[in-house]
Amino acid sequence: MSEADIILHHYPRSPFAEKVRLALGFKGLSWLAVEQPRVAPKPGLTALTGGYRRIPVMQVGADIYCDTRCILRELERRHPSPTIFPAESAGRAEMLASWADHYLFADALGLVFGLHGDRFPPELHADRARFTAGKYDRWDSVRMKARVPDLRAQFAIHLALLERALGDGQTYLAGAALSVADLAAYHPLWYARGNLGDEAGLDAYPNIAAWLARLDAISHGTPRELAPGAALMIARDAGPAPVLPPSDIGTFRIGMRLTVTPDDWGFDPVEGELVAIDRDSIAIRRDDALIGTVHVHFPREGFTIRPAIGQ
Repeated sequence: MSEADIILHHYPRSPFAEKVRLALGFKGLSWLAVEQPRVAPKPGLTALTGGYRRIPVMQVGADIYCDTRCILRELERRHPSPTIFPAESAGRAEMLASWADHYLFADALGLVFGLHGDRFPPELHADRARFTAGKYDRWDSVRMKARVPDLRAQFAIHLALLERALGDGQTYLAGAALSVADLAAYHPLWYARGNLGDEAGLDAYPNIAAWLARLDAISHGTPRELAPGAALMIARDAGPAPVLPPSDIGTFRIGMRLTVTPDDWGFDPVEGELVAIDRDSIAIRRDDALIGTVHVHFPREGFTIRPAIGQ
């Protein structure tokens, strides 16, 4: 085990973690798997992130990468071949990925909880109601069931779009090669299929079925289990890697204290000292009593950056 090992903090049924696990498999990588709880509190995670609790989180030494957009870009930087950002489709693939992560996933998630929300434990309902700031009727099973017809219709619209995009012998969504678009569209369907089975309605779409089979065959690379405490000690002993000079400071300055907060759900701000920023990403330094100094990395897209109180 070395400081350069990829550590993925996840849990098996997490759809967004499946997006990253598939990328690890496509790139043929070995990685360390730290299973985190589905609901808060997550002490083994918040010590690393400073409060961000969305899954997955990737750790390399004392560098912590939050959000799958940030994670996939860092995986690509460290392991560029085979690429998940083919040059001929990179812009198109990222736009499709954004649609899938937001709209396709939201309706797949809503449909699962609308149909089978009463199967999930009360603590999960309470946690997700806080996590999503009341979206999905505060995860009330009875009220969500009333939304099922609309959710089915919206999910079917998304599936019809995917079926058309994969028509005429199209192997992958954005072109001839697998890209982030496929990873992002796969995980909501993986989640719907895993929870709903035939009720997901995927068998009515032959192009999607063939595409899913191609992605199912990729697997997850070579994971090995790691205890949460061991991951914390790796961060403590490693120290963060040097950062590149900033290329897009804008209104911010290196060294100022900032908060970084997701703008869609999981509104848990993380506060730290700005160490790096560019068009796509931001990194802040945190000093934790248990593990020392870490750098926490976020994408710019989908996050609100503000000066900390007193700045």
